[in-house]
Amino acid sequence: MAHQVFISYASADKAIADRVCSAVEGAGALCWIAPRDIEPGADFPAAIVEAIHSAHVLALVLTERAAASPHILSEVGHAFNAKKRIIPFRLSSAALPDDLEYFLSMTQWLDAPEGCTDESLKRLTQAVLDALGDERVPLRVAQSQQRPRWLAVAILGLALAVGIIFYGKWRRSAEQTRGPGSSSIHPVTSPRWKTWVNPADEKNYVWIPPGTFSMGCSAADDECKDDEKPAHPVVIDRGFWLGQTEVTIAAYRKYAAKHGLESPAGNGDLPASGVTWSQAKEYCAAVGGRLPTEAEWEYAARGGNPQPYYGVVPEIAWYADNSNGAPHAVGRKRPNAFGLYDMLGNVAEWVLDRYYNKYDLDSPATGAGVEQPLPIASNHLAVARGGSFESEAASLRVSRRFARENDMSDLTVGFRCAIDRP
Repeated sequence: MAHQVFISYASADKAIADRVCSAVEGAGALCWIAPRDIEPGADFPAAIVEAIHSAHVLALVLTERAAASPHILSEVGHAFNAKKRIIPFRLSSAALPDDLEYFLSMTQWLDAPEGCTDESLKRLTQAVLDALGDERVPLRVAQSQQRPRWLAVAILGLALAVGIIFYGKWRRSAEQTRGPGSSSIHPVTSPRWKTWVNPADEKNYVWIPPGTFSMGCSAADDECKDDEKPAHPVVIDRGFWLGQTEVTIAAYRKYAAKHGLESPAGNGDLPASGVTWSQAKEYCAAVGGRLPTEAEWEYAARGGNPQPYYGVVPEIAWYADNSNGAPHAVGRKRPNAFGLYDMLGNVAEWVLDRYYNKYDLDSPATGAGVEQPLPIASNHLAVARGGSFESEAASLRVSRRFARENDMSDLTVGFRCAIDRP
């Protein structure tokens, strides 16, 4: 039987997590908890991601140790991106790191300053059961082999009916996001994302707050190339706006018509590609912005997630395994925690920096110093990020870098713009 609750905890808090698991399962909801539920020989990170996506609720044992754990941040980030209900069982009043607080800012906290007592466990268990609602299937039903067959049939029928209802609601919701006569699905907004429509190109931009992150090869990532190393801390000292999607053919077509340029062909919702690095910079300048720096791009793409991908690859990206060798309309895959679509896959994206085969730790990561003043060699290499619809999964990793000739025009490379404004 599928589990309903994922227990997230730091290894040092295992005794508390075991008590939480016992209390929740005693109330009739099946939990997934490591290492108990990891099959022998299974890939540990993959098993955890799969378990989070299969669960309905993530119960977080939130202590100071958990708040400091990058693994907890990753688990909470996956649950956040998958729109799972997160219930923080807060056993410490210490301030949270900004990245973890971001993921938990929209959740209802269950504070337990008295610790993991019988009373606080009862409150947590009830919160979990309330969150599950009708999705909860008591363990005793699964464990009993003497139930009449008609009960199983009734449950199956009820599940089918609920599924039909929710599918109908989803269809109606999807239709409401479409313009008259349009067959595309447009990016949506969320209360947790700060968005702004740029009047210059009429596109959605998302606010990327300042912060600090580890740029480069993700921990435990054995696919990293030499030019993704060394991983190093980078401070994004100022927030900025970033296009919620890649610049589309429709947006570029308006720009081309206004400036007497050749107008690109194709469906307007497809990403604009086949533009050179200089042409991408010119477009962004025309709409009041610029290309994001390489550091800004990676910081925004990660969305607080330290893993090689910000979600399950087929759910977040068009790539070699699911694209059928062509780009797709923007905004149809799952966004990251900042509300950005297609940061990985679909088309790779130009960034502002020149390419170095090693990270130059002495060079600025943000600000005017990124694009060095003239003279710049005309044949210098530029950088594209994110991989494309032709890429294998390993090339979609958020730290992956691609050196490209700055005057190349490639249908697998597009761009999105950053804008500096309050």
